[in-house]
Amino acid sequence: LLFDLEIALLLPLPWAIQLQSPISTLMWASTIITLLTLGLIYEWTQGGLEWAE
Repeated sequence: LLFDLEIALLLPLPWAIQLQSPISTLMWASTIITLLTLGLIYEWTQGGLEWAE
């Protein structure tokens, strides 16, 4: 799970760095990280992260 978190934080950088404006870079990086965070919260609330009971 730790490596997945690192990938999620670094994923937007190669595409976002190519944009001309730093504001656009920040906006796109924040959008992608927010979507990944919402997906994690959804999986957590649905019980998809529980290994065994």
